[in-house]
Amino acid sequence: MKSETKYLVFILIVFGGGSIILQSLIAPLMQIHIWKPDFVLIIVLLIGKRFRSGWGSTAGFILGIIQDSLTGMPVGITALPKAIAGYASGKTTSMHPQGTLYYVWFIFLILLHEMITYAFFQYKTDLTYTFLLYSRVFPNTIYTMLMLFIVHTFTRKYFDE
Repeated sequence: MKSETKYLVFILIVFGGGSIILQSLIAPLMQIHIWKPDFVLIIVLLIGKRFRSGWGSTAGFILGIIQDSLTGMPVGITALPKAIAGYASGKTTSMHPQGTLYYVWFIFLILLHEMITYAFFQYKTDLTYTFLLYSRVFPNTIYTMLMLFIVHTFTRKYFDE
């Protein structure tokens, strides 16, 4: 196995597994009203940034399936949006954004992830998509982005080339 692949497996086990644990145990404690950060999405975006689009989408799908199986959500409802976000995060590296521009892309990808997730989730509830957009998508995007700043600050040496 190549050293880059070994490093990816290490990152998936340590940070992917850690994000699943954080999402299951810590995120409910950090919940404000109905809004909580998505630590798994944060790690998927950072994996896509570091290892490119193929591995970003694979990590997003795998971690999304694991996350869905541990929560009360229907299995697969977040796997597709996380795979799309991981793929798009990997594709942004070809544009060579630097500094703040990377965070602008991350905000867009988090918003896209939340919009797709709640588009699927809308079919399981009686709520309208517009209500979900204003009451869940936008606040979750802001909260996840704030957590991304914090997580990326402390894990920069693992996810930057």
